[in-house]
Amino acid sequence: MKKTAGSKKSLILFSTVAVILLALMPLRATAQEFDFQKLQQAAEKYTVIVNIKIEVSFGMHSTEQEERYLGTIVSEDGLVIFNGAALAGESPMPSFAGYSLKTTPTRIEVVTMDDRTYEAEFIGADRFTRIGFLKITGAEGEKFEPVRFATGQSFEVGNWFTLYMLMPEFISPPVSVDIGMISNIVTSPEFFPLTVGFNQLQATSVLYNIDLAPVGVLGGLMNPTESMDQGGLLESFGQIGIPLLGVITGERLEKLIADPPHKGKPTSGWLGITLQALTHEIGQFWELDIPSGIIVNDIVKNSPAERAGLEVGDIIFEINGQQLEIDKDERIPIFQREISELGQGTAVEFTALRRTGQTQDTLTLLTTLQEAPMAATDAPEFESELLEFKVRDLVFSDYLFYNLDSEQLKGVVVTELKPGGLAEIGGLMIGDIIQLIDERTVLSTKNVETIMGDVETLRQDEVIFFVWRDNKTLFVNLKTDLL
Repeated sequence: MKKTAGSKKSLILFSTVAVILLALMPLRATAQEFDFQKLQQAAEKYTVIVNIKIEVSFGMHSTEQEERYLGTIVSEDGLVIFNGAALAGESPMPSFAGYSLKTTPTRIEVVTMDDRTYEAEFIGADRFTRIGFLKITGAEGEKFEPVRFATGQSFEVGNWFTLYMLMPEFISPPVSVDIGMISNIVTSPEFFPLTVGFNQLQATSVLYNIDLAPVGVLGGLMNPTESMDQGGLLESFGQIGIPLLGVITGERLEKLIADPPHKGKPTSGWLGITLQALTHEIGQFWELDIPSGIIVNDIVKNSPAERAGLEVGDIIFEINGQQLEIDKDERIPIFQREISELGQGTAVEFTALRRTGQTQDTLTLLTTLQEAPMAATDAPEFESELLEFKVRDLVFSDYLFYNLDSEQLKGVVVTELKPGGLAEIGGLMIGDIIQLIDERTVLSTKNVETIMGDVETLRQDEVIFFVWRDNKTLFVNLKTDLL
């Protein structure tokens, strides 16, 4: 029988796959050395199931959904980690860019492997690892058995790991094991033991080595060339659906557990500059001897950068003695992330080049990083059910986005309007900065809450808003329908 070209290709593909599988068989035998019975006895003490009811809102519209995750107790007082990607996805852009998607946990339940049930509260999610943190409540005085992550581990290609994954709710027992191995040791943009054999649904599951030591959790590799928003995970390679998953090590987890992220409480480090990359072309034009770095374009008033003595035009090429390999703008987030993860209160040494005329001076500058400004999604909010609008406090990114002076312009920003609601009909717009309501000064959402409460008590039939919009001020007259 004559073979077609298609059948030949299929035969070649089958043969190639067979060779690969045969090559892996000796390694696969190593995976059978896991003592799963012993592992179960240890893991069931701190492994839990997390049931979360989440409110998802877009503008004034919202819906609820239920999620189920595998969690791990990491402290005696009931701190739990889990896959917090669903709760770390709020848009960091200023709300006057339009409606923002928000996810808010409304009810959390933690169930242990021996069927004890506790209520819990959401603390926060790490923006880089997507690890979420919960705290068990209502268990006063009770001590829990936490996992103890091993540190100082060496990772090599071919090392085998196992983890527990959560089964569908209708299956008992609720967890099952899976195995995988290290396929590569990534060194840039960060140290990251890359794995194969696992999938994204297993994110934040504890990884155990052949000695059953918990060496970390499964996580995704951050793409430093993406923006610094919550969506910076490199979820595929070359957009062909190959997840870049690997080990978030015990060392990194220890830092997170010791100081977990708290929603609404920034802990990231902040320098206070705007910047661009020192490209090869710019370096050649200026006849510089340094291959890469960052050029300071602007400095925020009263920031750590200003206190360090940095000036516009300075070129930072080392941080704490390490060369900055920033030679194109796409790599700027590497520097931003490093500053962010150093954290507030960290002393930092910069080596910078200052060009003055035809001379070049090398400077060593010291500063202490400041707490990062609050993000728009963490700012206090108030919703007026009477006039059907929502506002939040102004944050640093608002002033930066519109090039405003924070000492001159005060107020709250309109973030949401109910379609066809009284505020929208009356002419209020998303992005308006409310400065006065009925000639009463507005500095925060608390002021708005107080004023709108008085409006309802007095049963006013109209309210006059004084707002800033598009670099000009105007009055907006809203009817209340209270009379």
